[in-house]
Amino acid sequence: MWKVCKYTLLDLARNRFALGYTMMLFAVSTGMFMIEGDNTKALITLSQVVLALVPLLALVFTIIYFYNQYEFTVLLAVQPISRRSILMSHWLAVSTALLAAFMIGVGLPVLAWAPGAVGAALLLSGTALTAVFCGLGIWIAVVQRDRARAVGIGLVTWVLMVLVYDSMLLWLMFAFSDRPIEPLIVPLAALNPIDLSRMLIMLKIDLAALLGYTGAVYHRFFGSVGGMLMAALILLLWVALSTWRSVAVFRKKDL
Repeated sequence: MWKVCKYTLLDLARNRFALGYTMMLFAVSTGMFMIEGDNTKALITLSQVVLALVPLLALVFTIIYFYNQYEFTVLLAVQPISRRSILMSHWLAVSTALLAAFMIGVGLPVLAWAPGAVGAALLLSGTALTAVFCGLGIWIAVVQRDRARAVGIGLVTWVLMVLVYDSMLLWLMFAFSDRPIEPLIVPLAALNPIDLSRMLIMLKIDLAALLGYTGAVYHRFFGSVGGMLMAALILLLWVALSTWRSVAVFRKKDL
């Protein structure tokens, strides 16, 4: 498993997308801090960019890279290596490469301009989103044989989580505003890892109004240390479920 992971990492180190991804994040992060005089405002703006771009690029790149390495994956499958080890090596290598790109591109500027709890929350959220959407990307790629269809499903998944989900929760909260629906809203909000990551960042800034449509509900249930830990555990659960389902499908798939 580790040899496969090492080979994939070496291949990713020469990948132009990974290098371009690092440079783009570094340019955006540095530009935010240099243009904006207030580091807190720069972090707020940067967090919105991270919450939108990191899931999209992690999802699409993972899908495309899986298909680019498909012949190599088939070759490994006929060797005395378990399919679980093959797939987990692929996920670990891609996640590690994208995490390294994120830490260089965003982590270094944050540590230089805004070290502290808010910056740490941004880095942890970006790390969690990278792992989650790499897992989702592999799951989609394993299920779908057609590359174009898999990329399309990935883009639809991203649009639903970034744009549509909050709108649906907003409609639900307004439609049933005369009823105590908070116990329903919180589990529904937990289904979206991007919302959870936004909550982790904005609660550290202590600006509930910037949490989005579900901000008040998040602040009530996740404002404490226990609530923050619960949100982090939910993000870990997203990673575990996506990778587990990917392995389950890949074991039975006819390559």
